[in-house]
Amino acid sequence: MKQEPSQTGFQGLRVGALESRMAPEMERLISRHGGIPVVAPSMKELPLSEHSQALAFGETLLFVSIDIIVFLTGVGCRTLLDILETRFPREAIKKALENTILVVRGPKPAGVMKSLGLHPHILVPEPNTWRDILQALDASYPQGLGEKRVAVQEYGISNPELLTGLRDRGAQVTPVPVYRWTLPDDLQPLNQLAEQIVNKEISVLLIT
Repeated sequence: MKQEPSQTGFQGLRVGALESRMAPEMERLISRHGGIPVVAPSMKELPLSEHSQALAFGETLLFVSIDIIVFLTGVGCRTLLDILETRFPREAIKKALENTILVVRGPKPAGVMKSLGLHPHILVPEPNTWRDILQALDASYPQGLGEKRVAVQEYGISNPELLTGLRDRGAQVTPVPVYRWTLPDDLQPLNQLAEQIVNKEISVLLIT
């Protein structure tokens, strides 16, 4: 019996995507897999104009102590380090990080750490949710976090569930915001994609 060839890829379907930072790469990826890309950035990241919390974190990291740092995103990790380097020498930052337990959520912040010659102590497994972060910490600290100073590099908005979960485990938690999310300057592509979805002109929607 002759077996029909398997069909893969998007096969000419119109594929919408809300990717912002890597929109050109997403377009190429969809096209490479046989789709017609309709990519509309849904947000942009704005560094905070006032970095008082990030610099206060740096003071504590270098001159007091922080037991654990949780890095949630690659761009946030890089931005935080760039902010710290405006006040502190890179080698001093690196030395302080070497004496701190580094927890990274996924490969992007891990890559930033490795670019400094640092290796994360705890790599949170996929799908990298806040629950996975807490489970990874529970595996390393089954007795709880017992008054450990834990800093959390935040992204876009705060994650109250994560912060509460850390405090419930006994940690002294310091959120460190470094950027926030806002809508793109040009909303036309996003509005057009929404209209095409309503009109059932989009067969697949990719949300990264």
